[in-house]
Amino acid sequence: MVDKRTQPHGPDQLPDRHPRPDPTDLTNQESFRQGSASRWLVPAGVLAAIAVALYALAFQLQTALPAVGIVYAVAGWAMMVVAARSSVDAPVRNRRLAIAMGILAVGALAIFIGIYLVETLSSAG
Repeated sequence: MVDKRTQPHGPDQLPDRHPRPDPTDLTNQESFRQGSASRWLVPAGVLAAIAVALYALAFQLQTALPAVGIVYAVAGWAMMVVAARSSVDAPVRNRRLAIAMGILAVGALAIFIGIYLVETLSSAG
């Protein structure tokens, strides 16, 4: 009979024989496994505030896309606040917040690119 505790991946494995987590794996990062929601909400708030300020400056060029951008940035940050309060489990909450911050950043960038393209195409024609 084989002692399963000495097997490389057995359920009765000795603690010192557990494989060490890969520190380069994204899911093993400290910001995902533990920590408070403010770790994600504060940088996202700064990102949203900068985006709103830049959209407000873009009102000199046009009105539709900057208004959409302001609503998007505020709604994106509000979505993160709701996501931060929706789960007690830190890894689940932090993954949701990371995804929401990525959506906020990509959307804000897409709206900035849209403003740039509209202004570039309208001045070229």
